[in-house]
Amino acid sequence: MLLTAAPCILAQDHPAPNIILIFADDQGWNHLSVPMHDEIPGSASDYFRTPNIERIAAAGMRFPNAYAAAPMCGPSRVALHYGKGTAQVMYSEAAEDVREASMTIGEMMKAAGYATAHFGKWSPGAPESGLQHYDGSDGNAGNGDGNVDDPANPKDIFGITGRAVAFMEASVDAGQPFYMQLSHYAPHVGFQALEESVERWERIEPGEMHNDPVYAAMTEDMDTGIGRVLDKLRELGVEDNTYVIYTSDHGQTINRSTNQPLRLGKGTLWEGGMRVPFIVSGPGIEAGTISGARVVSLDLFPTFGELAGAADALPDDLEGGSLVPLLHGGGDRQVRRARDELVFHFAQPSGQPESRPSSSIYLANYKLLKFYDTGDLELYDIAEDLREQQDLAGQMPERVEELHQRLISYLDAVGATIPDPSTMTLGTAPGAGMGMGAGAMGMGGEQ
Repeated sequence: MLLTAAPCILAQDHPAPNIILIFADDQGWNHLSVPMHDEIPGSASDYFRTPNIERIAAAGMRFPNAYAAAPMCGPSRVALHYGKGTAQVMYSEAAEDVREASMTIGEMMKAAGYATAHFGKWSPGAPESGLQHYDGSDGNAGNGDGNVDDPANPKDIFGITGRAVAFMEASVDAGQPFYMQLSHYAPHVGFQALEESVERWERIEPGEMHNDPVYAAMTEDMDTGIGRVLDKLRELGVEDNTYVIYTSDHGQTINRSTNQPLRLGKGTLWEGGMRVPFIVSGPGIEAGTISGARVVSLDLFPTFGELAGAADALPDDLEGGSLVPLLHGGGDRQVRRARDELVFHFAQPSGQPESRPSSSIYLANYKLLKFYDTGDLELYDIAEDLREQQDLAGQMPERVEELHQRLISYLDAVGATIPDPSTMTLGTAPGAGMGMGAGAMGMGGEQ
């Protein structure tokens, strides 16, 4: 399963660092016991407990201004996989060709001499879409909810954990650095948890913000699995040479849990759908730090490339920027990307509450939202108005025009498909009608 390490890895003065990406499913920004920001009330859950994720935060850096690539599972995971926004790899007539021609994270890490593994939810499609670049995997697991019949293994949490532990052991025994993505199905609906966990949480007083004991139990079970991975790193003696990244593919659906103080949730470009927990620990990162930089999951591709010593081999059309200067510089710097602005393009409604085909653009303190069903433009000072309650578009027309032109310029440059209001069908799965239907990507409309 494991390949001999590449000469460039063996020749380094220091061992190449291991990298573990832990990707939660539908977990909101404030659904951990770790506060995403110490000064923002409600940025941590008043009910859920995640002590092992707290360990990652205590050892590393939190990013309160972190975003997923999209507000739904499939688009978010595909964009991460290729390091490019959904306007390129999902919502364009050329999306299929772009994906076929693009390097993937697994391919890049394997070429850098790493043992590679992907366990859990797989959204980018058939194995030939990149799964072949992983030495260990669960195969084309699809984009479902991960529910299993085994009461001892809810959401396959402990199955994923066991396979991860075995892969780490094999990699360390072989003397090879490893890259591993753990794509948990938790805490996606429908909720599953160990019976004893549920019984314990039913005896705990609920919070005002979060109060579902099965959700709390499922979150705790996933945290327990993460703890076993962290313990194994220590046992193997590689804890100090391993980067651990914890994040989510997007916010939670408001049908099942609140993302407040953020507005709305899954399936929308409001902050509740896009802002996610984001924590990184590893060598060179000062413990217990926080960075105010705006980061996005697309930044992970170039970050991993730099950490793996493969920065010179990275594609020049990645949309993210490396986080290494922030991670090793106390978090004070900004991410350098090809464009100053961040753009998100979600071209179809999803069936989630208040989901509408839309785009958003962030620049400095401002966020502009464009809704294609009506053509409306809304502007928010996201630094001062995290809840997105005060639309400034009428007061700042010049700012609206500037951001709108930047948005149009980006979408034109990448050949994005722009939704036609006259042909919209509410509730259609992401990608449907855009030249690559949901079925072609292994995606269900509610994932």
